[in-house]
Amino acid sequence: MPPSRSVRALLILSMFSVLPAHADNWLVVSGASYHFRQDERDWREDNPGLGVELGTRHPDLYQVVGMFKNSYDRVAFHAGVRWMPVHWGPMRFGGYALASTGYPSAVLVQPGFAVEHKRVGMNVVVAPNIGDYSGYVGVQLRFRVD
Repeated sequence: MPPSRSVRALLILSMFSVLPAHADNWLVVSGASYHFRQDERDWREDNPGLGVELGTRHPDLYQVVGMFKNSYDRVAFHAGVRWMPVHWGPMRFGGYALASTGYPSAVLVQPGFAVEHKRVGMNVVVAPNIGDYSGYVGVQLRFRVD
């Protein structure tokens, strides 16, 4: 029998005792996605949810945890890291490595970029079409909370 949602949420949150954090923490509000293969299915492209990004000792590495209503119309819990080592002005380029529920694969590795200005920002994830899997662009808003 699979664990309850409460147990899954506690397991995900417990993963974040591994890396020490510093004061660069963000509240993340999930919002929308656009799928490249619109004719495959009726994708849910309104993806409400909440999460956090916790800064680590490395300024380009964040611990991430959250939940949202994904494009399969399922509540998805995720935990992992956001690594954005390439900087160009207010832009950051890199990607995510996540463990997640609600998807055909429990492990997600996705390229992405972020734009930051003082206390607000935006994350953009770009997943390419792979085999039968439809790629997409996903957008989240970020708000600094420290």
